Amino acid sequence: MNLTKQKRFTSLVIIATVIGGFAAALSSCSESSTTVEDYVGVQTSDPFDPSKPVTVSSFNPTSGSVGQQIVIMGSNFGNDSSMVNVTIGGKQTVVVSVKSNAIYCYLPGAAYNHIEGNRLFADVEVSIQGKSGKAPERFEYERKMVVGKLCGKTFDRYDDAVWQDGSFAECTGFKNDGVMQFSPYNHDQLFVVYDQEPRFGTVAHGIQLIDLKEQTVQTILPLNRFSNQRLRTIDFAVDPFMYNEDGTYDYVLVPQLDSEGNPVIDSNGETVMVKSGYAPEGWDQTATADQKKWREHLIISADNDDVNYRANSVYIVDRDPNGDFSSGSTVRQLANYRQCNGASLHPNGELYFTSFAQGEVLRLDMDKYWATILPDTLSGLGTSWSPYANQNLYDVNTGTSTGSGAFEKLFTVQDVSWEFQIDIHPSGKYAYIVVINRNYILRTDYNEQTHRFSAPYRVAGDMSNAGFTDGVGLSALLNRPYQGTFVKNEEYEALGREDIYDFYFCDSQNHAIRLLTPEGIVKTYAGGGYATHADGNSWGNENGELRDFARFNRPTGLVNDVHRDGITGENTLIFYILDTYNYAIRTITMEENLEAQ
Repeated sequence: MNLTKQKRFTSLVIIATVIGGFAAALSSCSESSTTVEDYVGVQTSDPFDPSKPVTVSSFNPTSGSVGQQIVIMGSNFGNDSSMVNVTIGGKQTVVVSVKSNAIYCYLPGAAYNHIEGNRLFADVEVSIQGKSGKAPERFEYERKMVVGKLCGKTFDRYDDAVWQDGSFAECTGFKNDGVMQFSPYNHDQLFVVYDQEPRFGTVAHGIQLIDLKEQTVQTILPLNRFSNQRLRTIDFAVDPFMYNEDGTYDYVLVPQLDSEGNPVIDSNGETVMVKSGYAPEGWDQTATADQKKWREHLIISADNDDVNYRANSVYIVDRDPNGDFSSGSTVRQLANYRQCNGASLHPNGELYFTSFAQGEVLRLDMDKYWATILPDTLSGLGTSWSPYANQNLYDVNTGTSTGSGAFEKLFTVQDVSWEFQIDIHPSGKYAYIVVINRNYILRTDYNEQTHRFSAPYRVAGDMSNAGFTDGVGLSALLNRPYQGTFVKNEEYEALGREDIYDFYFCDSQNHAIRLLTPEGIVKTYAGGGYATHADGNSWGNENGELRDFARFNRPTGLVNDVHRDGITGENTLIFYILDTYNYAIRTITMEENLEAQ
C-alpha cells in the first residue's frame, strides 16, 4: 500500500548529554590516545583560513543509522561551528563541535544518496564559506524503524482541532481516544471509531475510513446512526455466506437433511437437493474482491447503561447497496446488555464482549445470529433476531437455555466498574484483557474443546499503582493502557517457538508504545522518553528515532500491517497509531527515501 513519505528526522542537541554521547562516539575510535578534550573546547584551535582548501580525510564510525554520533577528520575546519556545513548523503547534519582537524555531528535520518542492491551509501561533505571537501570513502547508512506522520495537523488548543475530512494533506481532527481496525479483505481500508474521552459527556465523532490507497480520510457513519451514543471499539465479523458481485446471495445445491441429520430420499430413490447460501469450504479462495466484501460487517461496541440490562451494547453494520459502509448501511442491534467497553471476534467466529458494571465477559454464538438473517429459502431460518442477552442465555452448568440460548456469561474480571477491552491472539488460543483505568493486563486462555475462554489471570501491571517501569510480569508498571495489536516476531518463528507473537499496546498516559512478550516481559518500544529533550517532557510530537527522539501525546489506537518497502521492494512492518493529543495518525516503519538514486 502507499505511504506518504516519512517526515525527515531532525537530530536533537541537548547540551547536558553532549559530553556523555561524545565520549561514547570516541570509544569506537581506533586512536587510543584520542580524548574528549581533543574535540571539546576550541580555545587552541586554529580559525578557518579561506586561502587554504578544506579537506576531509576520514570519519568514524564508517556505518550507522539515524542519531549516530560521527567524528569527521580533515583539515582547515576552523573553530566556529556556525560557519560549518556538513552533509551526509545530501542531508544536513547538526554540528555539535568543531576544531581545525575534526567535526563532531549527529547523523540525520535517510542520510544516503546511493542505493546498491539492498545497501545504502552516502557521500560525506564539508563546506565552509565556499570551500568544500569530500571524503574519499562513502558512509554506509543502516536504516532503522522510525516514527513518522501519516496525516493530521498539530494545534495548540484542543478546540482548534476541528474535524475535517479530505486528503492526507488537508484532513484534521483525530482528537478523541479511539480504536482502529482493518477491513479483513482489504488492508487499504483502515476504520476508526472514537470514544467521548478526553471530553467525556460530549458527543464524539462518527466512524471514519482512512483509505491508504487513495490517501483520504472520510467520515462514513455519523454518530446519529447510533443515537449519538458513546462508542468504544470496532472489529469485523465475516459471515459464512456466498455472494454475487452485486451483493445478492449466491447458493449451491446440497442434500436436504432430516431431523437426525440424514439425507432425505424421494420416492424415486434420489437424494433431495435444496439451495444453501452457506459458502462451501474454499469459496473465498476463488471469489472476487467484489464478492467477498459483502461478507464483512462492522462490529461496534457502545457504552450505554440500563439497570434492566437492555442497553444497546453491540451493533452490527452491513454494507449499503453500493457495497460501502455509509449512512445508508443497515445498523442492527446485535447484543443488548449493559455498559459494553469492547467487543472482539474470535477466529472461530464467536463474539466476546464486556460489561463495565459488573466486570463481566459474555460470549455470543454468532452462528445463531447468521442463521436468523439468512432466508429460509437458502437453508437459513429467516426469522427475527433477539439481541437481549438476559432473555437468550445458555447455562453451561445445567445445559439449559432461555430463548435462543445464543448468549453465555463466562466470568468476571477482578475489578468491577473499570474499563476493559479484549484483544484476541491471532491463533485464538488466548486473549489479553486490557484494564484501561486500573493499569494492568489480564490473560484468558481458550479451551479448544468447549470453544470458550476461561477465567483470567494478571500478567502485567499493578492494579494499585500507575507508573512507567519495564520489567517482568507484575513488576512492570503501566499508565492507562489502551488498544493493542499482535505482531509476528521473526526471531521467535526461526527458533520454532510455539507462540511467535509479541503484543504491542498504547500506554496512553506514558505517551509510549510498549510491548508484552509471550514470557510476560514488558518493554518500551517507542516514545515515552524525556531525558533527551530540553523541555523534560515525555510527551511531544517529534518524528524520528524510536526511543530517544520520537514522542507521542496520549496515543490510544494501534494496528499493524505490512507495506511495500520503497528500497528493497519487500514487505515490511508498519504500525498506525491514533495519537490523540497530537491530532494525528502516526506511523512506525522502516525509514524510506524514494528519491535516493
